[in-house]
Amino acid sequence: MIFGLLKQRRRRRMRTQPFPKDWLRTIERDVPFFLRLSAEDQVELLGHIQVFLSEERFEGCGGLELTDEMRVIIAAQACLLLLHRKTDYFPRLLTILVYPSTYLVEDKRQVEGLVWKEGTTPRLGETGRQLGSMVIAWDAAKSGAADSSDGKNLVLHEFAHQLDYENYAADGAPAFETREQQLSWGEVMRTEFASLRAADEIGIPTLLDTYGATNPAEFFAVSTEAFFERPCALRAQHPKLYRELQRYFLQDPIEYSAERMKTN
Repeated sequence: MIFGLLKQRRRRRMRTQPFPKDWLRTIERDVPFFLRLSAEDQVELLGHIQVFLSEERFEGCGGLELTDEMRVIIAAQACLLLLHRKTDYFPRLLTILVYPSTYLVEDKRQVEGLVWKEGTTPRLGETGRQLGSMVIAWDAAKSGAADSSDGKNLVLHEFAHQLDYENYAADGAPAFETREQQLSWGEVMRTEFASLRAADEIGIPTLLDTYGATNPAEFFAVSTEAFFERPCALRAQHPKLYRELQRYFLQDPIEYSAERMKTN
């Protein structure tokens, strides 16, 4: 109890400290969505970034020398998911490992029955409920920040997984404040997930990345990418899904969407 109160007090203090000018220049230059946010949301986001960077541990991997610029660009995207909501700042995440680019992992995949295939698989990022860590390819994180309307954002995807883990499961359903919201979410997500799987099997083009058809956890992460990067199209094509994400994130990304600016 006392520890929790001290933590909250420290976080409030961090959020009100002056934001470093060089960090702000980095965000204004390399994270375009920031300048489209309302003044109030900009202030809130900068406060979250202060707390995030004070608590999360970053490590450079594969010869990458981490800089404050890299940390700030990753943090700005991750903290977009926290606006307007009560947050404990991704409590299950301990370390963020950053590689220069695509990295290789040893993988074992089931081909059929008892037949398995071993080999290396290229990846841009990953995180796991039991690992307490996240892996990010820096070039993908930077390009994701630069283009906020292509529907692809590695940082949003991986941090959506961390939100999913807050209820101690990787099931595509983050923690909710009410039972009613949980039930509504489950009904909509099951329907939308089944539709994406069917479209993937038939080969029908979809707005959502068909990687989301892998399982409910990936569906939530892919939907989060689309919600923040293609909100106009998502609301038009999947209104119920958009409404559930809007209720959870307490945001309407259409208000600051680059996608909307392109169509005006």
